[in-house]
Amino acid sequence: MSHSAHEATKHTAKLRALPSVDRVLAEPALAELLGRLSRGEVTEAVRDAISNARGALISDRSAATDPGELARLAAQSLLPLLEPSLRPVINATGVVIHTNLGRAPVSEAAERAMARTASGYSNLEYDLESGSRGSRAGHLESLLCAVSGAQAGVAVNNNAAALYFALNAFCAGREVIVSRGQAVEIGGGFRIPDVLRQSGARLVEVGTTNRTRAQDYADAVSQDTAAILRVHSSNFRIVGFTEEPALAELRGVANEAGALLIDDLGSGCLLDTRRFGLSYEPRPQDSAAAGADLVLFSGDKLLGGPQAGLIVGRSESIDQLRRHPLMRALRLDKAAIAGLAATLRHYVIGEAVEAVPVWRMIAADIDELDARARGWRDALGAGEIEDAESPIGGGSLPAETRPTRVLGLAHPHPSEITRLLREHDPPVIARVEHGRLLLDPRTVLPGEDGQVIEALRDVIGAAP
Repeated sequence: MSHSAHEATKHTAKLRALPSVDRVLAEPALAELLGRLSRGEVTEAVRDAISNARGALISDRSAATDPGELARLAAQSLLPLLEPSLRPVINATGVVIHTNLGRAPVSEAAERAMARTASGYSNLEYDLESGSRGSRAGHLESLLCAVSGAQAGVAVNNNAAALYFALNAFCAGREVIVSRGQAVEIGGGFRIPDVLRQSGARLVEVGTTNRTRAQDYADAVSQDTAAILRVHSSNFRIVGFTEEPALAELRGVANEAGALLIDDLGSGCLLDTRRFGLSYEPRPQDSAAAGADLVLFSGDKLLGGPQAGLIVGRSESIDQLRRHPLMRALRLDKAAIAGLAATLRHYVIGEAVEAVPVWRMIAADIDELDARARGWRDALGAGEIEDAESPIGGGSLPAETRPTRVLGLAHPHPSEITRLLREHDPPVIARVEHGRLLLDPRTVLPGEDGQVIEALRDVIGAAP
């Protein structure tokens, strides 16, 4: 027998070892899936598993031929249909507003409001007093005015949408003056010059990267000037030889030009950050008081609610946005409105530090954090308590941190430990610094300490 004939015979024998689709479908490993998914979906997964095995065998690679093993592979490929890919995790990194972990956790009141509103019918656009059609905007406007001091307010789905919306509504076909130091890029490749261009507005840059004065704006004013836009550096900081005009100065330039003054704050900070030992973060109420026509900020991040873009300002400007065709495309859904309203109420009644998780974390006492970290160490019987810093994170208060106490664990393979923690149920996300695994209690929510200890026990025992 020739070599080629021998190889063909060998491949044929291997392929004959593969079971039929029906044989694999009869395996107990697929019984539950056949009860939960359509037979067609399960059958297709089995065919794929057999096809992959056939391809491997033809290429002289090892492959499963046992019906039970093929059934297990098919079942594994179907898990994404049964288990959500979006899952709760425990944030032990110490990064308070962690963009990759969903930014700000909402308060218990906001969580209840969102669940209650989403699970049934609501008066989203129904006036209970008159029995006629109502407006979804009315559920938020009075609260937005109360926390910002502005005359009116609306909400859209995020702050990037708020900026695009304002520029398109008021500045399309005209010029918008921006400092060169503020024509920036934030997360996800979102660039201010690109947003201006897409909105139909024309960018006019003034000043330099590090120094821009009110006169620079005044010198750039033309008959085509629609607005002066200030963009807060919420995710970076320029230090040293710097200068920028106060918002009140820009109000004077805008008045002379007959232009709008738009202030994009990014993160929505309603509290004075200096009381927590942090640098000052501009607040919407300060911008409204300084005379901005429109103030834009986020509903998540430092405000601590669900994702939203909030626009507050003068009544005539907000009214124009409310009537704009884009309003329907960018508006919030009922669950986000309910959660945002509940969050804003915390500020109105003065309980934000206690009720809103991001502020509770920022305000956490070092002795409390030390006690929690020691509790983890004592329960685990391993590790050291160390001084560290908790970054605020999430495009808010760049480079700002709060002192914390962490549990530090030495291990020859810390990256393997973090992987196993990520694969735990629930996943625990930690950080590695200088070859040591660090777990920060600042961002671990109340009630999660026991789960952190359980995960560490399971993982440290399993790690090589």
